[in-house]
Amino acid sequence: FAQGGGDARLPAMALERIIAGTEVDFAVKSVSFVADRVARFQNSRAGNCVIGISGSNGQVRRARVADFLRGLGRSEEIDWGRVCIFLVDDRYGFELPEDSNSHLVRSSLLPALAERGLSLPEERLVFPNTDLPTWEECASDYEVRLLRLFKEQGTAGPHLVTLGLASDMSIASIFPEWYRDSPERWAEAAGKHLAVLRTETTTFEVPKRIAVNLRVIRAAETIVVYLGTSVRQVWENVQDEFARHRRFSSADGNDAPDLARQPSDEGLAEHRMVAQRSASLMLAPSGEVFAPPASPLGYVMKYNFVCVVQLQKDVENHFTLVVLGAAGDLARKKTLPSIFQLFLNRVLPTNLAVLGCDDPAYHADVQTTDDWWERRLASHLEAEGRATDLKDFRDQIDFVPTSLTAESFRALDAKIRERAHGMKDNRIFYLALPPFLFESAVRHIREDCWSEPAGVVRVIVEKPFGRDLKSAQELTSKLDTYLQERQIFRIDHYLAKTMVMNILTLRFANRELGRLFHADNVANVRITFKEDIDVRGRAGYFDGYGIIRDIMQNHLLQLLTLVTMEAPASLKPEDVRNEKVKVLKQIQTVKLCDCAVGQYEGYQEDPDIQKINEKKGRPSKCPTFAVCVLYLDNERWSGVPLILKAGKAVETRSTIVRLQFKKAPHGSLFGDQPQNELVMRVQPDEHIYYRILAKTPGLSSRPHEVRRTVLDLDLRKMESGRAPEAYEKLIHDVLKGESHNFVRGDEVEEGWRIFDPLLRDLEGSDGPDPERYAVGTRGPPGADELINSAGFRRYTRTGVVGFAQEDFS
Repeated sequence: FAQGGGDARLPAMALERIIAGTEVDFAVKSVSFVADRVARFQNSRAGNCVIGISGSNGQVRRARVADFLRGLGRSEEIDWGRVCIFLVDDRYGFELPEDSNSHLVRSSLLPALAERGLSLPEERLVFPNTDLPTWEECASDYEVRLLRLFKEQGTAGPHLVTLGLASDMSIASIFPEWYRDSPERWAEAAGKHLAVLRTETTTFEVPKRIAVNLRVIRAAETIVVYLGTSVRQVWENVQDEFARHRRFSSADGNDAPDLARQPSDEGLAEHRMVAQRSASLMLAPSGEVFAPPASPLGYVMKYNFVCVVQLQKDVENHFTLVVLGAAGDLARKKTLPSIFQLFLNRVLPTNLAVLGCDDPAYHADVQTTDDWWERRLASHLEAEGRATDLKDFRDQIDFVPTSLTAESFRALDAKIRERAHGMKDNRIFYLALPPFLFESAVRHIREDCWSEPAGVVRVIVEKPFGRDLKSAQELTSKLDTYLQERQIFRIDHYLAKTMVMNILTLRFANRELGRLFHADNVANVRITFKEDIDVRGRAGYFDGYGIIRDIMQNHLLQLLTLVTMEAPASLKPEDVRNEKVKVLKQIQTVKLCDCAVGQYEGYQEDPDIQKINEKKGRPSKCPTFAVCVLYLDNERWSGVPLILKAGKAVETRSTIVRLQFKKAPHGSLFGDQPQNELVMRVQPDEHIYYRILAKTPGLSSRPHEVRRTVLDLDLRKMESGRAPEAYEKLIHDVLKGESHNFVRGDEVEEGWRIFDPLLRDLEGSDGPDPERYAVGTRGPPGADELINSAGFRRYTRTGVVGFAQEDFS
């Protein structure tokens, strides 16, 4: 190396290497190096600094480029009044605007500049005109405009270019597959004068490309090459090839690019012919067979100073995410798509392996990694990512046939240790399994596949956590036999929904709002879950649990704890969970008289239910709809009805938390008016709105005339880009060791304590039959009667008592 270290394989190479350990570090160091180089130029010379930007392939790599461009736009070292930017390559014939590199620059760099009140005028942004009708016209037009740019700026070429090394060893859309078998194409790529190429790829998205030739890149004073973790071996191959072919370096005379003497626009055809002839002479030493380089980067490195910014894998920690039950529905529909999204968002540890494990006896069609990918995962992942991303993710996963035996788990342990290569061996086990297999799985994990104290072990457990208090206590006891509570992460995906995570912030970061959460102000609290789908396809499972166990005892009760708990001592996980348990202990057990249950019409006709009925000898009493009124024994919420409502096959899909405030006295200043409400909508989209009274507008309105209005906070407007799904957030939290959004064992048991007596009464031989309701309606009339008796009032948008049209809650 000329700078940054040495390597015997690389004689006389001018190379500086910058190592980054994280995505954030990668962006910071990339920006720092480029900004420093641009600032040096601007401080020592007159004129504009001409920068060439290359795009990349796949969502992950393009997001990395976008981060770099945003950081560059925020850099205060650069005088943006003296910068010109052109594209080293772009796509042609793309379907979506965001697929173009020009869009990548415009959507990343320019907004970052705008944040600082800066801009780049169009005349200093030179991009291919991809709206031209033909590929040929686009390339020819761009070549003319690039020649004009360099001429106007008085430079022989760019002062700096950024490139990315791809998995096929290409740079700047100059693909080895495009030139490998064509001396003419390589001659065009390595020509002596500036040219714009039309290249093609079968490896990456958008096959047709527009690319400057290597002479433009070689003319740059500084070349920056970005390397992700997935191309580490590719980079080593480029270096090896450079060392092998260094002996041929004199064959092309080491002649520098000649961009200063460019032909006129009219002489382009002759210019290209001369360039190709010149390059043909450089293809191989005399007597050698034509053999273009395996990577165009190796060719560039013969003559130029190159800075490599490399995202390197963590050399101290190795993470293995083991999905037990990987061939099942939960893994293919939720777990693996969520892991893939974390991969696309570049938040997974750099040294992570994903191992799918399942018993071939139960899934005979999944025996290998290829089987797992093709028969379970591909159809669920292909819609989420590009071919490049899918290939990179595919390289990080493996399938290991595993049964619940000591021998099988010891073999799994050996495989994980082999992958860890002596690093700190951190293991996360995701139990995508039926609950009856939990004990066996954690026993084998503890006895046959354990890495502590050499690394951390965490186990993710899916609900249901039992079906009553006794079974929940038994499950907790079994888990506690092999695991400590800090190692157990019980998933309730509702806790990771954006609005749910906002409840504590809304209450305790806004003191004036927090004071409203009190019996002095609140008439009732109502938490509603609705789904417009029935239970077809899972009726056999659902009938064994019912809506109270499936939704109310866990999801809605967790929401209720966040609404009613006291402020925690801190936001540390245990302090928050301590307060949740405290408020759960203060909730009275639910009485049968405070509950109404229903069952949608047609439930009994489901084939799975008919089989169950035949086995039991009676019609199922499983509720698909329930309303329960709970009460809290503490000063803050004493006497306030806490209404939980959940239903399947109703008129809409929504989850809403509603605080209905007390009415003003009858003789108040503005007379009898509707109650104010604070409404938090969890799904289908997050929303907070506060229904209040305001003066009726208009010339003829009188002083006492008011109307209902809404203070509206649409959280979607605050989001930048795609909001993560709940499972993505939860898996990410486990990887970081964050337990805020997970359920502790004593929380589970307190939840069952509250509902256990009610469930026994409902399911006893003399328990009530659920009231029938039509599919697509609000539910059974008896449920509305119970809610009304608890003091809840419904109002139309204008404040008249009745059903609200906008949310049907």
